[in-house]
Amino acid sequence: MLNAQSRQKPTALAAASAGEWTMARLRVLLLMLISIVPTYKLASGEDFTQALGLSYAALLVAVAWLAYLRRREYVPALAYVSVTLDIGFITLGLWLDFVSRETPLALVNNKGTFDLYFLAVICTALRYDRRLSLYGGLLAFASYSALLLFALDLYNPNAIDPRWLARYGELYLPDQISRLIFLLMAMLLAWVLVLRADKLEREALHDPLTGVLNRQSLHQHLDLAIRRYRRKPRPFVLVMLDLDHFKRVNDRFGHTTGDAILTAFAQRLQHSVRAGDIVARYGGEEFCLVLEEAHPDSVATLLNDLRRRLGRAPLYHAGTTPIHLTFSAGVAAWDPGLGEAANLIDLADQRLLQAKRAGRDRIELTVTAAVA
Repeated sequence: MLNAQSRQKPTALAAASAGEWTMARLRVLLLMLISIVPTYKLASGEDFTQALGLSYAALLVAVAWLAYLRRREYVPALAYVSVTLDIGFITLGLWLDFVSRETPLALVNNKGTFDLYFLAVICTALRYDRRLSLYGGLLAFASYSALLLFALDLYNPNAIDPRWLARYGELYLPDQISRLIFLLMAMLLAWVLVLRADKLEREALHDPLTGVLNRQSLHQHLDLAIRRYRRKPRPFVLVMLDLDHFKRVNDRFGHTTGDAILTAFAQRLQHSVRAGDIVARYGGEEFCLVLEEAHPDSVATLLNDLRRRLGRAPLYHAGTTPIHLTFSAGVAAWDPGLGEAANLIDLADQRLLQAKRAGRDRIELTVTAAVA
């Protein structure tokens, strides 16, 4: 279960999950605002229109989607579904406007509804997935292109009702081509925003020396794992590791060698866990692992195997001098009685302290009364 696999980006997944939540709440708010004017007109005695019906239907779907996200663990496919719904409702809104007005001008010159395409495409950046931004942009481009081709086929300037010509204006092909270009520009902007966010995320959430996650990111992932557990209980384990007698290395070989050893140890940890598991530098020579779908006994097996491999092969060579190091570890499984992530970290830290007091180069799964 704990073999190394190709790495995923759990930080990006956590950010995408938060982005989908943000978009779900924003969608409900926007649709409530969009529904205000049609609802006022209905209350003032105007007939119930298809546009009003669509806005109510979209609001119900948005509320249902928000409720669904509360019960379901986030996976990237959910973002593709929500973007498809957004683009689909916008396209359907243009189509219903055409059906109710019976003029192709309503398909392609409805500025208010068309502008929602831009909002939907730009908001794909909230999910921190460049592929999703490309998908949303291309879907909007293809949807509007289909409407434009249909409108061009029907358009006869001599047969247009003057009322709709005054309201929507003429169908001018260069303007429509500009609209399609703007949609592609919105897609490119969303793609660049995600690219920039990836760079900022790496700088903010990763340790600059070792390249693994930092303490801030560790806390974020523990909070996310606890929220997932409360929706659907799945075991996860926190491990705190400390390189034994690391100060002696710095004193003998210098801090440059010490930094190289920390980096090499972080790489060993990354290669020892599964895709989706978390490796973080907690501070100094202390590291943490967050292992999903794991139990303390299986984690102890993983750590003992890592200890044996460190014993067989030096962690680093200072010139021709091989440097062998051991580590101590404290293992703590999440239990709802702990309440919050800080208590889980404290428990793992107590067990790490017990391992060091018991002679180092060992793993502790329990805490004695004296340490606790």
